[in-house]
Amino acid sequence: MHADDHAGRIGAGARLPFGLCFGFGVGSLGIAILLNTVTIYFPVLMTTVLGQSAALAGMLLTASKLYDVVADVVIGMASDRTRSRWGRRRPFMLAGALVAGASFLLLFSPPALSGGALALWMMFALVVYSTGYALFTVPYIAMSGEMTDGYHERTRLLSFRAVFVSLGQTFSAAGTAAMVGWFGGGSTGYAWMGAVSAVVLSASMIACFSATRRARMVERPLLPPQPRGTALRALAANTPFLLLMGIKIAQYMAIAVITTTKLLFLLNVLKLGYAGMAQLTLVQNVVSAVSVPLWVALARRIGKRAAYLSASVLLMLVYASWYLAEPGLPMAQVWLRGALNGVAAAGTTLMSISMLPDVMELDRLRTGLRREGVFSSAYTIVEKLAFALGAGLIGVLLTAAGFVPTLQGRLVEQPASAIAALYAGASIVPAALVAISAALMLLYRLDDRRLAALRAEEDPILA
Repeated sequence: MHADDHAGRIGAGARLPFGLCFGFGVGSLGIAILLNTVTIYFPVLMTTVLGQSAALAGMLLTASKLYDVVADVVIGMASDRTRSRWGRRRPFMLAGALVAGASFLLLFSPPALSGGALALWMMFALVVYSTGYALFTVPYIAMSGEMTDGYHERTRLLSFRAVFVSLGQTFSAAGTAAMVGWFGGGSTGYAWMGAVSAVVLSASMIACFSATRRARMVERPLLPPQPRGTALRALAANTPFLLLMGIKIAQYMAIAVITTTKLLFLLNVLKLGYAGMAQLTLVQNVVSAVSVPLWVALARRIGKRAAYLSASVLLMLVYASWYLAEPGLPMAQVWLRGALNGVAAAGTTLMSISMLPDVMELDRLRTGLRREGVFSSAYTIVEKLAFALGAGLIGVLLTAAGFVPTLQGRLVEQPASAIAALYAGASIVPAALVAISAALMLLYRLDDRRLAALRAEEDPILA
């Protein structure tokens, strides 16, 4: 066992037990519920239940993400430096589980306020939400870079995460849509949906905290203080990391745009209602979960980059196909798009997160430092900023196009300009963003052979 590993925990080179992988993966159920429920329902809550503009909803989400930048960096650096009997990461994860659950009660059960007071309440609730998300997600992602040093074992470990991401996405779209209807719709439906979601997401995160108690935990070496800006320079010198972040910015913006628009598109353009959203999401995420082992095998055979590129091209084509959808679209075509989206999403989700520990290892081989928290905080910052930019872009676009907000879930006939904006958000914009990510992917060169060569060198440098 590695000298820095705690006694009784799984060593660096061992094949990780199924129970540990499963327990680690279950934390992503809560993360997916956190991210997707707010992305999908906050704009809809604001515009169709609380009578606010789409621009205000987008601006509030974007402002909360600016706070995220600071929170993620602080939490990432703190988790790198923390020493406790629970390891560096897990104390933050437990705190995040509790704060994240509380934030859903604040977001989806707002008091009877209006105007500026309502905006301030929602801003406060989004800050609490962002804090809980960062407390759990940043150290959770950092753990994946510590639990194993195996290039393909990382993919296997994170395949469990990808499965639970699919389950969480199913819950946060199909399950939540059903709950809003079961509990009567409007503000009451959203309040109950938020409460049930809070319990589920907190429970999954606490289960992950408990299940990872025997995970390999590597303490950060006690080194002299580094000059200010060293961490930023290390990130800037890591070309594969910069490319991976560029890819993620484009893809997460695409996901944010289509996720923010999808429900409004189904309600106002295709006239499929919440039931259509539930069916689409259920098919997409069931297929996604089933597809994960296929992507694990494909990545082992053709490499992570080639697998990632294949998944991205398929995702781009699925997004583009929504431009051809019209009212009265048969549900079979909705299911087909959902199934293909699920296959593609499984690949992009798994490959992107399994590449992150590779660039973490590259940094460690070059510098001798363990800065997984710095890299994971940068990763989550990119994720959140991309989601915020995507949501903000659509909010401004819909408002400029004359989208008509309503109260208590009532739907009205939208002007042609708003319908065109919804088509752009559901198809054209996300397809173009994924195409940009695919172009960046062609420049990514880090693979298992390169890492193995660096490990073999006494003084490894970036080739």
